[in-house]
Amino acid sequence: MGPRRTKPKKLEDIFNLGARLREDKPDILGIQEVENKGSFYEFNIAQLGDHFRDLVVLEGNDPRGIQVGLGSTLPLGQVVSYQFLRDIGDPRRGKIFSRDLLEVEVLDPDTFVPLCTIFNTHLKSKFVDPGLKGAARERAEKNATERRTRQAMAIAQIIKRRFPNPDYGLFIVMGDFNDTPEAPALAPLLQDPDLRLFDVLSELPSNKRWTHYWSGGKEYSQIDYLLVSPAMRQRIVPGSAHVVQRGFSGGSDHRPVYVEVWLGWDG
Repeated sequence: MGPRRTKPKKLEDIFNLGARLREDKPDILGIQEVENKGSFYEFNIAQLGDHFRDLVVLEGNDPRGIQVGLGSTLPLGQVVSYQFLRDIGDPRRGKIFSRDLLEVEVLDPDTFVPLCTIFNTHLKSKFVDPGLKGAARERAEKNATERRTRQAMAIAQIIKRRFPNPDYGLFIVMGDFNDTPEAPALAPLLQDPDLRLFDVLSELPSNKRWTHYWSGGKEYSQIDYLLVSPAMRQRIVPGSAHVVQRGFSGGSDHRPVYVEVWLGWDG
């Protein structure tokens, strides 16, 4: 335990999150800011009634002890962590990802053939030390934005290597991107003409797209995403993409984002 580790959630918050997910019953759940696999395992048992068959959480780079992970009612296959990928924009060649980028195969429960691939990440936050003022604050904000941009670029490059032809690759990129759709920092993922990733919330009315509420500034914004490949876009169940904005009693300042896709499995 270090001084920067994030405090565990209150029991009331855990109960509220559990109640929300018990109602939603997702087949696959990407999570951010989870402490470790043990915590996720206990949550799955105690709050979700052992809903998820397979869980993955790998310790990443954040000194606060917050990781990214995945829970699935379908079996999971190969898991790849990119936490040691180096930042070529950093003279010290530090690690590019603040937390990690997880690449996870989802398998058919009968044949164990891969159905799709999930990329889950948590990009660099906009948060800077409140004590910073003037030029120092501007510099810190600029550095955070540039880091987030390089992270988005790195993810785009990884996906292009893994799926040279996105028209045939069934994959989803999900996570807390800590920026809005129009932000230049996310252009490598949202505007790349070769990747052609589709934001499943992009066709919803603006008031239905917000995923995060910041009480300090009373701001509503979309900073959480499900981006699907061109091939996966063809498998979206029409009208299924949505954000759970109502009936959410707390536990997080983020809202769950969902979409239904057809994977050819009739479970």
